[in-house]
Amino acid sequence: MRQGIFFLLVFSLFLVVSVRADVDKVYHPYVEQNTYEFESRLISLLDRDLAASFSVYRFGFGKDISENLFIELYLIGAKDSEQKIELEAYEIEALYQLTEQGEYWLDVGLLVEIERETNSQEWEGNFALILEKEFGKWSAALNIHNQYLFEDDQQHAWEHNQAFQMRYRYSAQIEPGFEVYSDQKNFFIGPVVLGQIGLDNSQLNWEVGIVKEFNHSTNESILRALIEYEF
Repeated sequence: MRQGIFFLLVFSLFLVVSVRADVDKVYHPYVEQNTYEFESRLISLLDRDLAASFSVYRFGFGKDISENLFIELYLIGAKDSEQKIELEAYEIEALYQLTEQGEYWLDVGLLVEIERETNSQEWEGNFALILEKEFGKWSAALNIHNQYLFEDDQQHAWEHNQAFQMRYRYSAQIEPGFEVYSDQKNFFIGPVVLGQIGLDNSQLNWEVGIVKEFNHSTNESILRALIEYEF
């Protein structure tokens, strides 16, 4: 088991050194059945005093369409240290579960996103392969994104983005771990804690993580937080 964890970790780190860093949610390839979901997500760039100098907010509502397909709609806002939250974009997202959990050595899903900017003619498409592997109480998730940007009828080159998360399923209420985001110029790594709180016929999922950039003089840190209410 330990050899398998080490192999997957080394393989994932080898992949991320050549892709674009994009700190955000790490997706898992599973579709919950008969579930509605409200999601609130925060990504904040922190200065040296750990104050938020810029933040991005996502507010989403989703529903499973079939046993393998989950659709979610997002409103995306942003603000700096002195401004109110302003609506920046809309997004539709589809997660398709390709394999049953535990059916093969890897659990596999496919994520498709389309985002539209509110103040420009910019569109962004994202296609991602979502992989997850469990080793006893350990779980490793790898997201491999491919993004394409359309702006003012001009096509832009593909961009690649990847995220990795390793977590220990200590209990349903708390799962500590770490995340990695990197590219040829940037390397972010840091701790994350996830958990679930069971309610009457519903569930509250939460995540809090902070990653730090190590290879630039700025040494930026990024805080991310997520709350999902499933019912």
